[in-house]
Amino acid sequence: MSHRIRLAGLVAALGFCMGPEALACGDKFLVSGRGTRYQRPKNARAANVLIYANPASGLPETLKSVPVDKVLKREGHRFTTVETLEQLAAILAGGRFDVVLAASSVVAAVEELIGTTPEAPVVVTFCPKQAAKAPEASAKAPCAVKAPPKEGSLLEAIDKAVLKHDKDVKEARSRG
Repeated sequence: MSHRIRLAGLVAALGFCMGPEALACGDKFLVSGRGTRYQRPKNARAANVLIYANPASGLPETLKSVPVDKVLKREGHRFTTVETLEQLAAILAGGRFDVVLAASSVVAAVEELIGTTPEAPVVVTFCPKQAAKAPEASAKAPCAVKAPPKEGSLLEAIDKAVLKHDKDVKEARSRG
């Protein structure tokens, strides 16, 4: 008989301890993955991205592993792709871009075309697999995105470049 009384007392004590949690507001069931979508920072904005995919640099082959067009569109970025230096010069003269994505082997030529004005786009250096094998090419420009590319690292590099571009433009306007 004393065993039954002790068991009933134990169940009653557990019932009193667990009672408030059982009556709490909200869902009583944990649904895995709910509300865990990737969210960009509040200060992130859509960018105009220019991709200089020179076939000799190895960038087009490297970008095939990540659907760059889908990733950029999903995040609200607008992008244009060019393959030759002449196309790059013409489109830079005619349009306003925030970011230029280029392979590390051609960064010097791209920066020469862009110039040093505060409104100039920021170059995001991409290290294709061919550049990773050639140490002299990677020594010229540090890589912001390494091969094989990942969505997160690419988007993070673009967001950082947009912040730098906006900061440069704001500083230039405050000086002038």
